[in-house]
Amino acid sequence: MKSKKPRDSDTHDQDNDLQKIEDKVRRMLDPSVPDPEADIPSDLPTEIKISEPQTLTAPELQIDKRAENIIVQTVDDEQEKVFATNSKSVDTEKNVSPPPVVVSTEEPELEDSATAKAVDEIAHQESDELLAAEDKEIAKAFEDKKLTLFGRIKRFFGDWWHNTLARRLTIAVLTIGLIAAITMPTSRYFLLNSFGVRSGASVKVLDQSTRQPLKNVQVGLMGETVLTDNDGVAQFNKIKLGATELVIEKQAFAPVRQPVTLGWGSNPLGDRNLTPVGSQYSFSVSDYLSGSPLAKIEATSDDAAAFSDEHGKIKLTIDKTDDSPIEVKITGEDLREETLTIDADDKSEHVLTMVPNRKHAFISKRSGKYDVYKIDVDGKNEELVLAGTGSERDDMVLLSHPTKELVALVSTRGNVRNRDRYLLSKLTIIDLSDNSTVEAAQSERIQAIDWIDDRVVYVQIAASTSAADPRRHRLMSYDQDMDENSELASSNFFNDVMVARGYVFYAPSSAYQTESVSLYKIKADGSNRQTALVDETWNMYRTSYDNLTLSLGQNWYEYNLTKNSSNKLPGEPANLRSRLYANSPNAKRSLWVDQRDGKGVLLAYDISKNEDQEIHQRSGLKSPVRWLNNNSVVFRTSTDQETADYAVSLDGGEPKKIRDVTNTADITDWYYY
Repeated sequence: MKSKKPRDSDTHDQDNDLQKIEDKVRRMLDPSVPDPEADIPSDLPTEIKISEPQTLTAPELQIDKRAENIIVQTVDDEQEKVFATNSKSVDTEKNVSPPPVVVSTEEPELEDSATAKAVDEIAHQESDELLAAEDKEIAKAFEDKKLTLFGRIKRFFGDWWHNTLARRLTIAVLTIGLIAAITMPTSRYFLLNSFGVRSGASVKVLDQSTRQPLKNVQVGLMGETVLTDNDGVAQFNKIKLGATELVIEKQAFAPVRQPVTLGWGSNPLGDRNLTPVGSQYSFSVSDYLSGSPLAKIEATSDDAAAFSDEHGKIKLTIDKTDDSPIEVKITGEDLREETLTIDADDKSEHVLTMVPNRKHAFISKRSGKYDVYKIDVDGKNEELVLAGTGSERDDMVLLSHPTKELVALVSTRGNVRNRDRYLLSKLTIIDLSDNSTVEAAQSERIQAIDWIDDRVVYVQIAASTSAADPRRHRLMSYDQDMDENSELASSNFFNDVMVARGYVFYAPSSAYQTESVSLYKIKADGSNRQTALVDETWNMYRTSYDNLTLSLGQNWYEYNLTKNSSNKLPGEPANLRSRLYANSPNAKRSLWVDQRDGKGVLLAYDISKNEDQEIHQRSGLKSPVRWLNNNSVVFRTSTDQETADYAVSLDGGEPKKIRDVTNTADITDWYYY
């Protein structure tokens, strides 16, 4: 549109109009600019036309619909900078697109204060809404959410840690409190108990009259009560610390109450003596075989108990309230229990001899048959265990278990014959505790070797087999607990078999074998089979506890049982005699029998010291030998005058005859067919 030439007044009006538009734009871009006009019409045109000025063209402002850019076109560089800066501010702070406004140089058709005010109101309204939304988001971000217990604790300690004064005061108070707790016993024990710290304590209770430990005494500490053991010791575990009262009570004795303080640790409280106030009864005990006094022998009567001292003396204190007789039991480890009945007013010393509690088994033909008996070593309590059948040969073997009340009997008592009318052998296991028997095996011939743990090792000749059968002889073991037999090895026959150091050593013959044979050793359960020496071994001699002497044709070797090694000897050793060793129940010593100057000598080999102790010697002394306990043994004597079994103690004393017996074969007499 072509403009007219402006008048001075027109130019002034245009300048004012331009200034107003510029002010409106500023208020639009910055709502904080005050609006000098009042009422604003509700209708606002989207385009304002202004007459073309003579010297200045108003900038054209466009705000696109996405509010991403504001484009300002102007001929004035400074105005362009101002508009660009303001547009950036609007874009980042408000992010709101106002209605598009186009500024041109044409003369506006409509221009008044109401229009300017409407534009300003719209800008203010949108700006307020945007600021309110931003304030709401900020408030939401800083809103104090509901914290969990852990969160509240964490915030509390965080606030405490960042408060220097509170932190220092807290540390000071805790330090003072800790020092006070450590220095003051009451507070110290209270603090330790609160944290679950516990301690232990022990006390030994003795009879003041004998200085021997008292058993089953009630001892109380910190509200807990325990009983003393066989050594008179009461042991407390996991009890609280601090001051308490030690209370010791036993019937027929004056009670003891003493204050004690339990600290951190084991708290050994030492010995406490109880004064007897009841009736006392005296006993003296000694060993039947050695005659030596016995210590640690216990006398009991109901709840009363007392132990013997090193002189074998016992004083039993009883809370006696009437004149009825008293029954007293005397017991000791591996010893037969003795029972006495004494009058209530009998205060004399009662003398007893203690006997090993293991039964001794033997065979006797006093009835005309080979019967099996059991008896105590002092000759008491003899009992028939297994009656003979009358078909037994005299080559019977009775092999006692080293620690249990078991014996293995090899005999022909079954009266069973093969097709050649030859009596078959039978292996019978006898339990002396109840006289029960188990038939473990039966064959043409059975030879017992020895016991290893709960297995008895034996060799059997298979019935009705050819003499050329490569498996005619079979090395077996019978498990008494499982009631089963296991084959360890087989051969046409065995040159030799023996038990040494927990192993079965066996030398199979090369007869009728397709492969070469050697000397082997194996466990009784069939495990851990090893080759002890290559090549066939003819004979084995146990010349010491740790050594075997072996014959391999014309060559001789020495085999060390502990090192499992061998070395060749220059020739045949002189005076070869094989020893049969029998270990004690605690495996500390081992019995064996030697022949010296025409007499048999019983010796006990000390395994740790590697030395022999001579126990007894006499004519006719021979195997079998066996242990009754760790100090008492049984041996056999066979002469023209008698065949009898004797018992003797390793602690001294003369052997005592148990009973006349029938001589049976020895397990050292190895034979083969």
